[in-house]
Amino acid sequence: MQTTWTSPTLTFSYITFRDIASMSEMFAKETVCNWLFFGPNTPEVTHTYFLPFVNENARALVKKELPRHFVFTIRERKTGVFIGQCALIAEDLSFGAYRVGYKIDDLFWKRGIGSETATFLVWFAFRIAGAYRLNADTAAGNLGSVKVLKKAGFVVEGRQRKYWHARGGYHDRLLFGLLAEEVEDGMLATLDELFS
Repeated sequence: MQTTWTSPTLTFSYITFRDIASMSEMFAKETVCNWLFFGPNTPEVTHTYFLPFVNENARALVKKELPRHFVFTIRERKTGVFIGQCALIAEDLSFGAYRVGYKIDDLFWKRGIGSETATFLVWFAFRIAGAYRLNADTAAGNLGSVKVLKKAGFVVEGRQRKYWHARGGYHDRLLFGLLAEEVEDGMLATLDELFS
């Protein structure tokens, strides 16, 4: 069963126990957590959150099944250096709908990695996971994430005012959606070649 997908520059692999230390370092950074409603986190908090996904992946691999949630580590293809993580989290009440998430370590910002990661998640969701819909959200002030989602084809579906209270202020939450029928087959065929 396949556990790793690559592009010319990145590797996306199902999260394993050995990845949690790198993720803990990333989620301990104030800069990385700036637009999140949580964090910075202690290593224990990050470990506690991600360990169930690691265990779910291990059980799915033994059974040769897809996991319910898809949580990936992003690494540089040539060097194997940790870059970040991304995920498709299954929505509880809508089979085939997933919530998109990604976090890139601040050492790798402004290199197009967020856009490539979002594109990978769109491809994986509709080609492998069998999704019919993707959901995403971000703080309205997080212009980088807004740009990434729009570039990947997501549409703004709503705004929740003063949704998050974090770092001494209130932040509006933008809601995004992308339906399977909105993604052209030609685009997915192109992405089939990109993500081997």
